[in-house]
Amino acid sequence: MPEFVITDSLFIDYLGQLNMVDFKEDQSEYLLYDRQRKEFVRVNNKGNILQTKNLSIDGKDYFGTQYFSINYLPNNQLLFVGSGHFFWYDRELNLIEKKEIPFNIKSIYFSPGHVNLVQEQRLFTHAYSKDINEASTERDEFLSSHPFLTVFDFKEEKFISQDYIPKSVQMIKSPGKYLDSAPFSLLHNEELYLLFANSPEIYRFSFPNLELMETIELNPGKSTYSQIAPLPFENYEGGTFEMVFENSAYFGLFSSNEYLLTGYYGAIPSDVMEEYNSTATQEEKTIIKEKYKIPYYQIIKEGKKLWEGHLDIQFKNQGGRLFADHKLNQPKVEEELDYIPFYFYELR
Repeated sequence: MPEFVITDSLFIDYLGQLNMVDFKEDQSEYLLYDRQRKEFVRVNNKGNILQTKNLSIDGKDYFGTQYFSINYLPNNQLLFVGSGHFFWYDRELNLIEKKEIPFNIKSIYFSPGHVNLVQEQRLFTHAYSKDINEASTERDEFLSSHPFLTVFDFKEEKFISQDYIPKSVQMIKSPGKYLDSAPFSLLHNEELYLLFANSPEIYRFSFPNLELMETIELNPGKSTYSQIAPLPFENYEGGTFEMVFENSAYFGLFSSNEYLLTGYYGAIPSDVMEEYNSTATQEEKTIIKEKYKIPYYQIIKEGKKLWEGHLDIQFKNQGGRLFADHKLNQPKVEEELDYIPFYFYELR
């Protein structure tokens, strides 16, 4: 059983909430985002704030209010993938270039989302053609009808490869309305790994040509995981969020050294859910949430699951490093602090 080891920490003197967006490969600089203020914050590795800037205000550096991903590039620039355009900025967040994205990215998660993976001049994303009629996206067979898995070359401005979602993914086997179809993606040992939130398997692809090489069955615990059954589009009335709440969904795919790490939220038993919907008071509902909707993790090495269990921590992974806002096995401080902590972990 490997251990979670804290390898570094970052403390930022800031009042508010900051989401980690990305950081330079040498870890000398970090970019964070305050969703409430719509403000980007650059800090150095000492936690000192280098710059704050709002790019949602009209002006020459304006990019909007939503983005799928932002990445530090090797040439000291930042690539913003917005809802309709690519934006290149210098490190002081001055706009250098803007280009229209020649395809539609399919994901509901923004600021930042989990769909995009950038490696130098290549982008992996979950996309479909702009020529496709929007009405067709609300059909059960849509996800199986188009090659969503996409690798795009920024320099050549062309697709390197495209492929279909594997047939064994639950969204393809059981079509219907799911909360999000975009997979979690990461590069590990120069290969692409994908995990779809509603399907308990990891798919290993060659990169960038997207040849499926292996399917890793995760087999989550039957007492903690409940597979979501989709709603048909014709009967859909906005109930998908409730389905996710009652059932299980993966929230992340991470890598550390030679290990892969997945995380999913536990399910609420059907009899408890009936009580929740009918007779539970607000206080009782809170107790139910805190008891069942907790994170479970799985550690995988060389395609085999080594361990699965609950950890009282919410791991995140931006820029290829595993981190959290408090220490493992120590309670999270609920009152607002006058600084923002990040603890960086490795599996060893």
